Amino acid sequence: MMAAVLLVAGTANFSKAATPAEAEFDKVVQPFLQQYCDRCHTEKLHEGEFRLDTLARDVANGPSGMKWAEVLERISSAQMPPADEPQPKIEDATKIVEWLAMKLKEGEATRLAKRELVTFNKLTRAEYANTVRDLLGVGFDATDPTGLAEDEAWHGFERIGSVLSLSPSHVEKYFGAAESILTEAFPEKPPVKFLKKKDALDLRGGGNREDLAAAGLADKVRVDLWPGHDLIGGRPGPGQALPAAGDYKVRIQLSGLQPKNGRAPHLTVYATDLDRMLFETDVVAPEDKPIVVEFTTHLPAGNLNLRVTNDVPGPSNLPRSGRSDPRIPFFSIKDGRRPWQMKLTDEEGAPLWPFLIVDWIEWSGPLVDDGPTYAQREYLPADSNDREQVRAALAKFTTRAFRRPARPEEVDRYFQLVESEMASGEKFLPAMKTAMLAILCSKNFIYLVEGSSESNEIQLNDFELASRLSYFIWSTMPDDELMAVAQSGKLREPAELKKQVRRLLADPRAARFAKQFPRNWLQLQMVGMFPPDKKLYPDYDSHLEQSMIGETTEYFREVLQQNLSLREFLTSDWTMINPRLAMHYELTSPTQDRFERVSLTPADHRGGLLTQAAILSLTSDGTRHRPVHRGKWVLESIVGKSPPPPPANVKPIEPTPAMQPKATLRMKLDAHKSDASCASCHKRIDPLGFAFDNYDAIGRWRTHEIVSDGDGDNPKVDASGEMVDGRKFANAEEFKQILAADLETFNAAFVEKLAIFATRRVMTIADRESLAKVAKQSKTADYKLQSVVENLVLSDLFQKR
Repeated sequence: MMAAVLLVAGTANFSKAATPAEAEFDKVVQPFLQQYCDRCHTEKLHEGEFRLDTLARDVANGPSGMKWAEVLERISSAQMPPADEPQPKIEDATKIVEWLAMKLKEGEATRLAKRELVTFNKLTRAEYANTVRDLLGVGFDATDPTGLAEDEAWHGFERIGSVLSLSPSHVEKYFGAAESILTEAFPEKPPVKFLKKKDALDLRGGGNREDLAAAGLADKVRVDLWPGHDLIGGRPGPGQALPAAGDYKVRIQLSGLQPKNGRAPHLTVYATDLDRMLFETDVVAPEDKPIVVEFTTHLPAGNLNLRVTNDVPGPSNLPRSGRSDPRIPFFSIKDGRRPWQMKLTDEEGAPLWPFLIVDWIEWSGPLVDDGPTYAQREYLPADSNDREQVRAALAKFTTRAFRRPARPEEVDRYFQLVESEMASGEKFLPAMKTAMLAILCSKNFIYLVEGSSESNEIQLNDFELASRLSYFIWSTMPDDELMAVAQSGKLREPAELKKQVRRLLADPRAARFAKQFPRNWLQLQMVGMFPPDKKLYPDYDSHLEQSMIGETTEYFREVLQQNLSLREFLTSDWTMINPRLAMHYELTSPTQDRFERVSLTPADHRGGLLTQAAILSLTSDGTRHRPVHRGKWVLESIVGKSPPPPPANVKPIEPTPAMQPKATLRMKLDAHKSDASCASCHKRIDPLGFAFDNYDAIGRWRTHEIVSDGDGDNPKVDASGEMVDGRKFANAEEFKQILAADLETFNAAFVEKLAIFATRRVMTIADRESLAKVAKQSKTADYKLQSVVENLVLSDLFQKR
């Protein structure tokens, strides 16, 4: 084992002049190592077979990074120096740990941002699907089980080129995806459209259709869906195999009965085979005045199994609360219940629980225009026997797919593939699709390719810049105007580039940026990663979870569209809520199931990003809030600093003994951090998390912390704190004001996060000057969000690889 794996850079002789990195090491680290480590880890005595005098002193970029990580871990956990050796002061050891952590992080960033002659940045799944839609006019469901592999993330960012890999199994998925895409884009014959309407008897039965028809009741039968009840399998589906992949319209007529001061019934339509939510919405409509909701969704060909649910909590579906008799048709909630069954209405007939009553479900599709598809019109020659027309069609498709002019040799290769297929007896359309399949499987389509193998050019050319800009704001390929400007060679001109940035931001497709960037920056993919305990948080459900995420992305979108200041991310007197979130926050609910901007008062305890439920939830573990994780998140996402990694084998927080008074998690952490090896880092991290102790694991406001262990009343929350620089606050609102007063720090952190997202790489020390310049320009523009985006795009940082 490496019992003495630590510390000693030793006293080796260095004959050549030290590099700046080595000189810094000699000044900061080596005196510490000489004092506490030399005796055991030099050439003369290397306990644990570990010598530090042979390690590279360039910690960030040298070959000894893994060894220095071991050193950091052993000092951080106080395993070294051993207990029987002289011990350093806590502040001295902390200084070394922080320096090593900083250098190792710099080294990681440099490796991730390393530029080869040619840089390949793989499209994310969302970008791939958007590009396919714009290129060929068809949908592709990249997240389905038969879709593409999940995007790997680095600190929340899912589009870092050096992180997104492509394995052999992934190549097969891209091949299968391209085949299905081309089949839909270039059908050999028009798909057969259909229209199918299923009434209540089709959906669930409950009587003999002929007898009911004879009595004039068949069209009056309805389907009652009490809370948690569903229609499953093929019954709510189209009633046949879907004839082709494509867009389908679904219409549902139903009523939604909402109890007084209770939740609205919530309709969900979920495709079980695809593991995909197709549609969901609250429904509020009187029993005698049903409404029709409709949605369009892209689906693959074949059979489809669904689950249509009234997805709200309520009584169990056992006979006491369920249908009185499944063989008896349901007509109205007013018909009453059997005496032994749970009441579902009050004495006046009003619902006690959220109720859905479905009349029918209608399917139609595929939704295609008569005549040629978009792809057939755009990419097939008028005369397939005309070789020049075929070449021109391939050149057009290749240019658009590769997002740059197709090279003659590339077009030749794909044209020869068409001729080879036809020479083997294949018809023209399948032969053409074979060439297009090769194009869609090319690295030039799957990746954003920057640079040239012939020169070490750092500056992006106009087409590379067009793609970087388009995928930054639209998450898709450049449109015709952007390509035309790139073709003219004028895109890099500041006035033209500024014009294009503003055009892209004004386009509805900029909503993708408003969704994807905060998801990456704020790590929203972590919401729901640790599902809250149903016993502790019975009100938490998937609708609330999606509403939490929706608040944050819609909030970002509002700041972007209104070109508000970055201050709004820290503190504000408004937010975006829908009815589900309004109930969670105990705010007045919007009348429609959509996000609306609402004003806040101090008594609402909301405003800005930091007190939104999504942020408070993603830093919790499903059973309790986690102040340390909340503090670390604030430090990384808002302040732009990364704390050193925690030591291994940290002792868990012990439960309070049964006979002792109940203690908040903060009280327990205060006892925990009395350990000298923990205190220094916790002093910087914990106050940033304690500020939000008035919010539980799912972001609800509270004044007392519910504690299961210990004796007595639940303790009162203490959300006060003191920053490492001495600034004090009493609660989350005062803490947010402290952050807003130091807006330059947040601005610098935000610019760096935005640059990572835009350039698809990690920032390094070499980028600091450029980042600082963009941050300074943002301050001049009063930190307006659109101006920050614009300044970044106009910077050298954005326009270089």
